[in-house]
Amino acid sequence: MAKAFPSTIIALLSMIFICSSAFADSGNSPFIVAHKRVSLSKLNSDLERVSVSIDIYNAGSLTVYDVTLTDDSWAEEVFDSVIGNTSKTWERLDSGSLVSHSFELESKVKTVYYGAPALITYRIPTKLKLQRLLVKYGSHISVALLIILFAQSRRLRSPPPPPANSKMITIPYLTALTTYFSYGLLFAFGQLRDFFRKILDWWSKSNLQGYAPICLGLEDFYIRRLYLRIQDCFNRPISSSPDAWFDVVERISNDNNKTLKRTTRVTRCLNLGSYNYLGFAAADEYCTPRVIESLKKFYSSTCSTRVDGGTTTLHAELEECVANFVGKPAAVVFGMGYVTNSAILPVLMGKGSLIISDSLNHNSIVNGARGSGATIRVFQHNTPSHLEKVLREQIAEGQPRTHRPWKKIIVVVEGIYSMEGELCKLPEIVSICKKYKAYVYLDEAHSIGAVGKTGRGVCELLGVDTADVDIMMGTFTKSFGSCGGYIAGSKELIQYLKYTCPAHLYATSISPPAAQQIISSIKVILGEDGSSRGAQKLAKIRENSNFFRSELQKMGFEVLGDNDSPVMPIMLYNPAKIPAFSRECLRRNVAVVTVAFPATPLLLARARICISAAHTREDLVKALEVISSVGDLVGIKYFPAEPKKQQLEGDRVKLE
Repeated sequence: MAKAFPSTIIALLSMIFICSSAFADSGNSPFIVAHKRVSLSKLNSDLERVSVSIDIYNAGSLTVYDVTLTDDSWAEEVFDSVIGNTSKTWERLDSGSLVSHSFELESKVKTVYYGAPALITYRIPTKLKLQRLLVKYGSHISVALLIILFAQSRRLRSPPPPPANSKMITIPYLTALTTYFSYGLLFAFGQLRDFFRKILDWWSKSNLQGYAPICLGLEDFYIRRLYLRIQDCFNRPISSSPDAWFDVVERISNDNNKTLKRTTRVTRCLNLGSYNYLGFAAADEYCTPRVIESLKKFYSSTCSTRVDGGTTTLHAELEECVANFVGKPAAVVFGMGYVTNSAILPVLMGKGSLIISDSLNHNSIVNGARGSGATIRVFQHNTPSHLEKVLREQIAEGQPRTHRPWKKIIVVVEGIYSMEGELCKLPEIVSICKKYKAYVYLDEAHSIGAVGKTGRGVCELLGVDTADVDIMMGTFTKSFGSCGGYIAGSKELIQYLKYTCPAHLYATSISPPAAQQIISSIKVILGEDGSSRGAQKLAKIRENSNFFRSELQKMGFEVLGDNDSPVMPIMLYNPAKIPAFSRECLRRNVAVVTVAFPATPLLLARARICISAAHTREDLVKALEVISSVGDLVGIKYFPAEPKKQQLEGDRVKLE
């Protein structure tokens, strides 16, 4: 990431501190130029040793004394012997109150104070405190800042190569500068419009009738001044199943995107945004008839919680099926994937516990950790070495304030990170957690069913024994064409969650047709439907993902993620390129998902492509042609494109 702005700030601070030292030589300088400390001690009348420390500061024609005493009775003697004969005005107040002293110092009267007799401190004014800090530490700070600036400039001139196997996002410096400038421009114009809006609202009558505004000032500034400009790129309604191709409903706006109205027109678009990894979100010859049959038998909802009347035979079968599929003794299912994380973590962890979370974990994990009341520490994204460092430090330090040992420690990671498309370095993380006796919580929302020889996720792909992962979480919205989530683990853990988890006790159970869809899709993946379609789907998603990723990289796009991952973000960076890329792709009948702040860091806006086993090679070739032409138009090919084979062969013929 570019560091142009921090470098400028460091340079300015260095100049300020250097100038402060230079101006200190002047007699009329506002900065203190001389400092002397006098320390004395003696035995008082009670044979107790008392001490005094006096800091003497000289600022031109003004001398200031900063005195700390441990005995009030010694004050006058100290000032007579150390400061000299000065006219003193004593004003005795009640015990424990402030006592004021005025000293006539070189034709200037200075008033200082001290408090209770336990520790008496003569304090100088706040303005002179800052000056004192500049004298004591200004030169040190200047040198440190200059060293940092020198190191920064060296790094900018010749950035070091990234460490092995690291996947750091390095933003071109010009791109970072223009991105900052674009956001600054949007912010400035937004503030200007808000200023005129306040003036107009001041003249108009208020309909609040004494109520405070629900949305006020900066609370909704981002939505009003940034998001609404490009909201046509989000929340696009569709009118068909989310298959490889789907129907997108067209919308119009008559008020500059403030509101959008649906029309009756639809556009058939190539779907590169849905999580339909294995193609089960559309009609399936095995799943669909069984889902329809379950709808006739159980209807659309249980209208009850699991502990009341919401547990059907399908729910019991589903939990057993999931446990067998992921390789755990037991499992419990929930009606929503987001709630699975946000409701489970507060049950497992609490005060006195420690949660160590990857810095790029999903928002459901973040909110669940915050709601638990446990102490939260973050380690650098997908960096096992930093995880080990954090673990060692926290184990050695213990709980805050008391430093008692942690009740339990849990490390939370994702199988495939949803915004990066990267595979978790699970073998290394599991090894570290075993070493330090920490539990492993694995979120496989995007990896279960999508990777691995038989679709069993990153554990199967990376060769990790599921017995080494204490808590396995996943969702059914990606690879299984349904909804909800699950937690798999030991029988004792699952039984405990069924007794205590609010999502199980108080939420409506998962819809029976949705449960049947999951059961049927798992059977297809495992080949229990009597066909090899499951294995073909897994091979297809892997082939499609690796082909599409390699072709994008050859075109010059900056693509994040690892091979075999069906999630591949294309970096956009600049806020103006977010709507441009989305709208131009839609105009060419390709629907993509763009993601920006606050879902990603401010500079790291991206388009997130999700590949499906339902995509044919012709679909992918069309998508690549459209994305390439739009990339040239918008200017997001940040790397040089690889020459095509035909061009290489032609060049070879010319050379011969």
